[in-house]
Amino acid sequence: MRFYDGDVLCSTIYADFTEQTVMVENQAVPPIKTAFGNNPVPSWEDFQRFLEERCIPRQRAGLREYLEALGLGTYDPLAIIEKTGGRVAEDQQWLSMEILK
Repeated sequence: MRFYDGDVLCSTIYADFTEQTVMVENQAVPPIKTAFGNNPVPSWEDFQRFLEERCIPRQRAGLREYLEALGLGTYDPLAIIEKTGGRVAEDQQWLSMEILK
């Protein structure tokens, strides 16, 4: 995954979903713009929280309709990000994903 602020690459995230490990390479941008802030060695739990932060909240009214509009049957942060690019209303940050098999 590549995490951008506007058109500026801030972090490259390498996530292994089989081993549940994550590694991040931050670019020379302010830490507040990077995926995990001042944390250069995020845990799998940090990564899961990051994914949820880039999605509509689980408790949001109208969530079921939102998921239906995306063509999703369940709340799955990774699937939501695949559809939305991880864009949220509060900032200009977004994600591009490349899935390797």
